[in-house]
Amino acid sequence: MNPKPSYLGAFLRHPANRTALLAAGVVAIFASIPMGLAGLALVGTLAVGTEILAALMVPSLPSFKAWVDREAHHQGLSQRRKLLIDELGARGESGALSTYQHMWERVQALYETAGDRQTTLTRQDVEKLEALTVDYLGLCSVNASLRRRKEQISEDQVNRRIASVEAQLRNPALGDEEARQLRATLAEYAEVLNRARRLAVRRSALEATLLAMPDKMEEVYQLVITSPYATDMGSKLEDSLSRLRIAEEVAAEFDDADLAAFGNNAPRVSASGSAANAAARQASQRQRT
Repeated sequence: MNPKPSYLGAFLRHPANRTALLAAGVVAIFASIPMGLAGLALVGTLAVGTEILAALMVPSLPSFKAWVDREAHHQGLSQRRKLLIDELGARGESGALSTYQHMWERVQALYETAGDRQTTLTRQDVEKLEALTVDYLGLCSVNASLRRRKEQISEDQVNRRIASVEAQLRNPALGDEEARQLRATLAEYAEVLNRARRLAVRRSALEATLLAMPDKMEEVYQLVITSPYATDMGSKLEDSLSRLRIAEEVAAEFDDADLAAFGNNAPRVSASGSAANAAARQASQRQRT
């Protein structure tokens, strides 16, 4: 989760506040021409007093807080999008990036439609779709990680290692400590097999979701474009979004323990997996709201 934004800091950095301070500086300079330092001090005092009062009042306004929260959300979304695009690009996932690009273009077209005053489609509705495109990137990153893991470790290799350990356990000259270590190794190999089978089932569900999302996004786009001025656009879009949203069980299936168990590649996979997990869980949270 992104840290809570500083409303005071947002006010001080706001372009309108900076413009007001710049204007006050210009007025102070012009006031100093006929009045000297007294004019400069007068304007400066008024500007500082106004700035302090505004800093005490504006950051607590609900409308200003809502604006800051939206900006922070958009910034976090952009950062996660860039992280996931870079990750997928480094892995050569050109197909996933191409599909995302098409979905992103559809969202931009819907933003233009939402700008029409006659339509009941709102910008907030389109923002939900934009967030779902980032969720799509996150799930693509998880899928790429699972596919890479499957390529690195095969079930046949693990079974051969299990057979080798079992053969060593049958040695009558084996010491108690060595036997204990071999049995622990055997249990670890068995857990590797069980985890691999669980991930295989989960990946099948994930791949089905990834195949369905672009088509369902296209359905939403066609719905809006064919009837942009429908009075019940909100309910129609909500019905489509309910089918488009990532199911909560998709996020729950891929827990951190499974994604972290990727051997030597754990640091890199954990980074992308965490971003993708966050994307999936945030999608399920948006389903409730």
